[in-house]
Amino acid sequence: MPELVPNKKFNTDLEKFRHNKPLLKKIARAVNMLEKNPRYPGLGIERITNDPSAWSARVDRKYRISFEPTLIQPSGSPDWSAPVKLLRILDHDDLYKAPR
Repeated sequence: MPELVPNKKFNTDLEKFRHNKPLLKKIARAVNMLEKNPRYPGLGIERITNDPSAWSARVDRKYRISFEPTLIQPSGSPDWSAPVKLLRILDHDDLYKAPR
């Protein structure tokens, strides 16, 4: 289980959603699952093509969380025993344009 380390932009994005309780619940569920079982298929984890060190996980149909594993295995997969930096929470299109 990775230790999740949010950055300032992640916390700022999270603060923007403080009045949207249903979305906050989905974000909490996604972050919790990323911490407990990052291989969970419902997260839809994938690489972000325009930023080779950033990955994304699904919150719902509209929003995704970008993150950066601090350690990558030789196979190219994240080492889930190492910490993971949480980068942003944005809608799908915006996140893939600017994941940091």
